[in-house]
Amino acid sequence: MRLVSNKKGSVVTDIVLFAAVVVFVLFPVFAAVVEKYVMLAKGQVLKDAIDMTNVSAYYAMKVTDTSKTVTIPEQAEAHVIYMELLAKNLRLNDDLTPKENSIAEGPVEIESLIIYAGGFPVSCANGTIMERVSIHSIVTVPVRPTLYRGLILQAVGKDFVELKVHVDSDIPVNN
Repeated sequence: MRLVSNKKGSVVTDIVLFAAVVVFVLFPVFAAVVEKYVMLAKGQVLKDAIDMTNVSAYYAMKVTDTSKTVTIPEQAEAHVIYMELLAKNLRLNDDLTPKENSIAEGPVEIESLIIYAGGFPVSCANGTIMERVSIHSIVTVPVRPTLYRGLILQAVGKDFVELKVHVDSDIPVNN
């Protein structure tokens, strides 16, 4: 009981310790939580935009292009269609660099784009089993972090966090 009721000490020390705890513990923890939710929200916006791009690209292609499994590097026309639609959905220029007010902060890269139209069930490159007509895409989008993560990245020499978004879109079929 004596330690608790000891009246020797300084109010200034107590205030400095309290301020140090708030600044060096509570603010960074709060910032990390907020940063995580901001990145999750950006990731969901990107997934939704890429999902819409996948479905739109499928319907924009000719029927003969989708009559079999198509790998995009072999299908230049399908790749061009996909790039145009992705640029519109993410507010990008034709070369996939961001326009003003785009969620992307740097050049967007299409890593993988495969159209599955037959031979079901089939597994995509990331292991998702697809049982109907689908488009598999992986798009890397650089986004700028906020709060403390931005300071940490600047110390390392980076400006962006690259979000790799994997989306497998089932194509709706009219019955």
